[in-house]
Amino acid sequence: MIKNLRITLRHVTESDLPILAAVSGDTAARGEFNPSKIASPHAIKKRFQDTGFSSEEHELFLICNEFGAVIGDVVHFKAKRYSTAREIGWAIHDPDNRNRGYATEAVTALIDYLFNSFPINRIECSTATKNHASIRLAEKCGLIHEGVLRGLIFVGGIYMDDMVLSILRSEWEQRQGKPGTSAQSFASSDSQSDS
Repeated sequence: MIKNLRITLRHVTESDLPILAAVSGDTAARGEFNPSKIASPHAIKKRFQDTGFSSEEHELFLICNEFGAVIGDVVHFKAKRYSTAREIGWAIHDPDNRNRGYATEAVTALIDYLFNSFPINRIECSTATKNHASIRLAEKCGLIHEGVLRGLIFVGGIYMDDMVLSILRSEWEQRQGKPGTSAQSFASSDSQSDS
């Protein structure tokens, strides 16, 4: 478990599978910028049985609020076969919980966890170029614009361009050493969270 000011990141348990199945079928919970393909409850259960949503390739954490309720998720996975880089993603399921700082706090905690626990030099994310809220969130967490990948994600019947952002270990270390840039200061504001 990873604890921060108001949120806790924890692994998926069997009792969470109905939540994951419900989110998979709910377009509002997934957000307008995430792939629109729905995973079946059977596929979700099989993935849990196979890996528990946690392996060297891919690790999913549920975001729990200060009351212990599951409000979203964060994920990291291998960004490239030939590197140690990790790609991250996030979602706050209920639109009423967006813009409240939860995603910023969760992504900051995930980045800290990855750099503290893995011998990696780079963390990246990609999000639709029109997803201004997630781009702002990534920037607040220290990720820097790198470019646009054209036609990367198929969502709602169209291909969307994605903005790529990243943070290197040296940049993260510099942020850790500056007064006022701790995880607590990043949780003061937040935006919609889809990646």
